[in-house]
Amino acid sequence: MEIYSWKLDCGNTVLHGGVSIGDLIKKSGKSCLWEDRITSEVNVVIIHYISAVNVNASAPFSLSDILKIFVDYGVSSHYLISRDGSTYNLVPEEKKAWHCGPSLMPSPDCRKNVNDFSIGIELVATEQSGFTNEQYSALCNLCCQIEKRYQRHFTYVGHEDVAGVEAVNAGLRTTAKTDPGPLFDWSEFYKCINITRNKNSYDSSCEYIKGSNL
Repeated sequence: MEIYSWKLDCGNTVLHGGVSIGDLIKKSGKSCLWEDRITSEVNVVIIHYISAVNVNASAPFSLSDILKIFVDYGVSSHYLISRDGSTYNLVPEEKKAWHCGPSLMPSPDCRKNVNDFSIGIELVATEQSGFTNEQYSALCNLCCQIEKRYQRHFTYVGHEDVAGVEAVNAGLRTTAKTDPGPLFDWSEFYKCINITRNKNSYDSSCEYIKGSNL
């Protein structure tokens, strides 16, 4: 699969309102929207969704508007997958993206500060839109590529699983995240990633916290 480089740094040339995302990052006082990791033990993928519905209701899936949201809020993710399955690398995998905030892995893991050891993947969607077949396919291909690169088992969870009610109850945050939400089909994800892994003749035992179908 082809992955496009749209790094969230001062060199990003994607235009928003005639100004490049790179220049907007520079104006924010930053050089990039990531930082160094403090550990090399990366073994979790966090699945999110994002849209521009709150800033551009007529074009909720606008990628330039979504990139502007990253800049405005000082957040980031390693990957962004559009509605047609196009995949964009926003942050180098070896760097820490700012996609989870105060967070806590589900029991029995219970590690805090999930950004430190995770890779964030944003799917372009709204609360009501659901996700496209192209997005599921791209997501599964990307996850299998990540597993192959790292040669290790990965745990897959949603943003809601690490920054949701349990994180609030633990006093780590005041509001609970709810993405990717009930419209994300974890069963379809499991099915797709297993098919993709078998097709690539790459068998990695992954730990799935969601669902009981595997």
